[in-house]
Amino acid sequence: MRALVLSRGPLALAVALFLAQACGGGGDASSPLPSETGDSGAEDATAPDAGQPPDSALADQQGPDVAPDATADAGQPDAAGDVAVDQGASVDAPEDGEAGADSAQPGVGCATGQYQAYFGDLHAHTSYSDGQQTPADAFAYARDVAGLDIMVVTDHLEQLYWVPPVDRWGECRSQADAANQPGSFLADCGFEYGSGFILPTFQSTGHNNVFFSPSLFPAVQTDFHDFYGSLAGCSSCIGQFNHPGDGAQQTWNDFEYRADVDENMNLFEFNGGGDVWPLFIQALDAGWHVSPMMNQDNHSADWGTANDNRSGLFMSELTRTALYEAMKSRRTFMTEDKNASIRLMANDVCWMGSMLQGYGSLTLSVMADDADAGDGFDAIELYGPGGTMLGTVACNGQQSCAASFPETVSGSVWYVARARQSDGDLLVSAPIWAQP
Repeated sequence: MRALVLSRGPLALAVALFLAQACGGGGDASSPLPSETGDSGAEDATAPDAGQPPDSALADQQGPDVAPDATADAGQPDAAGDVAVDQGASVDAPEDGEAGADSAQPGVGCATGQYQAYFGDLHAHTSYSDGQQTPADAFAYARDVAGLDIMVVTDHLEQLYWVPPVDRWGECRSQADAANQPGSFLADCGFEYGSGFILPTFQSTGHNNVFFSPSLFPAVQTDFHDFYGSLAGCSSCIGQFNHPGDGAQQTWNDFEYRADVDENMNLFEFNGGGDVWPLFIQALDAGWHVSPMMNQDNHSADWGTANDNRSGLFMSELTRTALYEAMKSRRTFMTEDKNASIRLMANDVCWMGSMLQGYGSLTLSVMADDADAGDGFDAIELYGPGGTMLGTVACNGQQSCAASFPETVSGSVWYVARARQSDGDLLVSAPIWAQP
């Protein structure tokens, strides 16, 4: 179930409001956190804090208002609206015969780099809210039974204020640090906001995950615009639209767009109510720069085994720094198959998530891959604004399928690739945005 115990009636809401006042809303979202040891020995000498974007020791001293170095050139618009140029590393060149073997030089907004796909479950609950067992149990199960690369526990924000135990949020982060094994298994904690309602009917306006926050947001924000304000005010935070369409009003007022929130709202779940694809199109057409995720929203002790849903992230390495950079750069994909991947590139060098400027034409190349014998692909499709299909390529059951689509950029556009496997499983790439 996704409905919160907290969210079931006015009396429960009144209790939560009391807790929010008594607890002071979780503190200043920009305050620095104590140093912890989750990634010790794998990255910089100063280990990143659980739930905080890793950076240098100086950043830890100054607090999360210092922008993480890893995202400086990830194709992310800056405060002035300009688009940062590429990260300075070249993507692996396509092999002979692969789509788009003639590459062009990267231009403005082209995010490049060398990455590999990692798979995770980044929306799950434990007994610290309305799930089962502890975060430590979830991390161990995800690693040892489900074989996940990444496990992020995201208990409900409102219930993280409850006692006992005292400081559930701190306990989760400490257990994540203990489980985190850079290079082999990534463990971390976020939280799920869920107290936005249309009053007096108490219809939910939507839930959102928050990653890399140094502290909890206020316990209750009944207007999702107030949550938007908290997210926009947290320079280190990354937000996610959770299970869109799970309720009649769980569309954030039809994906009402706010430019100041767009900077931090980077992710969009496909594990929602019914067919989420039209809602993804709606969000992109509304102006949101979001990339797809596919999580399990576990409320039982089945983290990673409830189904084959996976969030895929193209990362430089299996560390929290690389996770943050991939999320911030919107270099993610959703898959209903536990180890299938999809990659969208522009002109062979610009990764999905890029925000391109000054391009009159592009060659969009797609690679879909599944290492499991018999798990082939039927087709790859390319879509643009309004959900218009721009092209399709038959894969004829191939386990690795490549497609190439030449496109003229005549206005502000986005492109998204989909792949359908022979068994019906769906994969969706992150978008590439472009304008001439």
